[in-house]
Amino acid sequence: MQLETWQKELRRCVSSIEGLNRYAPKGFLHSSQGLLGRNDKGKDLMQEVVKNMRLSITPHTLKLIDWNDPRDPLLLMAVPRSRELDFSADEVADPIGDDKCSPVPFLVHRYPDRALIHVNYVCAGCCRFCFRRSKTGRANVGPSAKNRDDIVAYLKQHAEVEEAILSGGDPLMLADKELANWIAHFKTVKTLRRIRIHTRLPVTLPSRISPKLVRMLKSFQTNEFPIYMVTHFNHPKEIAKENIDAIARLVDAGIVVRNQSVLLKGVNDNLTVMRDLLRRLVDVRIVPYYIHQLDKAQGTSHFRVPVKDGIKLMKSLRGKVTGIALPKYVMDCPDGAGKIVMNDS
Repeated sequence: MQLETWQKELRRCVSSIEGLNRYAPKGFLHSSQGLLGRNDKGKDLMQEVVKNMRLSITPHTLKLIDWNDPRDPLLLMAVPRSRELDFSADEVADPIGDDKCSPVPFLVHRYPDRALIHVNYVCAGCCRFCFRRSKTGRANVGPSAKNRDDIVAYLKQHAEVEEAILSGGDPLMLADKELANWIAHFKTVKTLRRIRIHTRLPVTLPSRISPKLVRMLKSFQTNEFPIYMVTHFNHPKEIAKENIDAIARLVDAGIVVRNQSVLLKGVNDNLTVMRDLLRRLVDVRIVPYYIHQLDKAQGTSHFRVPVKDGIKLMKSLRGKVTGIALPKYVMDCPDGAGKIVMNDS
């Protein structure tokens, strides 16, 4: 079977420290800004970091990183660091309580009218701030055909659920045929009114948004059964020409694209960067949806911005960007109760 362009690109992801060394400047991984800091246990510590959370950086992201700038925002989000081994006392493996809200395997029913389904636990690029790192970090096994049938049966038994949210991992890591199979099964649930796909591939692997994929998604969409796509741009530097073209293919097909960003220390926690990100999103027809307070996943404390600073940032954005570019600043409750809006008044 002939591989598609995006599948060929996946084979060229950097997924090892040896591969990373081919891009990083000599000595960078052992510098104070690099992976190992000044620890003299180099190799062992290196392997321990990627053992906890896989390393994978796509060719597209590799191209956009400024490897000569240790504070490059894309580098910070993609390159493993020794600080990931530092667990704060309040950090947990399941920081938003997914497991507490899972009546059947791979399905999370937190809100009455919608359910989230983990169709896999695999990503193209492994974000170093990932809140599901306990699952995606080791590429845990995803649902079987029986799991899928159990999920569909659950949805049919719960008529209050009108929205199916495909998540992961990343749903777009499935081949077109596999993804279509999931959607076709969901379409048999007569009480569902829409499907939402959460994915970071329009950011890290824009070639995945192929005309073939878009045609497939459009084939399931009707005037009264929309498909939404929620993606995950965190910095304006991530919005390159390839990304803009990918988003255009979706929007031109009538698929609404929204964006969820995560507030990350050193990446987007200042007015200039966040303002530019929101403006660029609107420019390319993406609706800013949420800015998330970083969930308390183990090994992510070095990315965390104090809530008071997040509220101050949101207040500063008012009047600086058009109202259609202002998202909600939210925090997920660790007990599984869902999102709360962080007010600035």
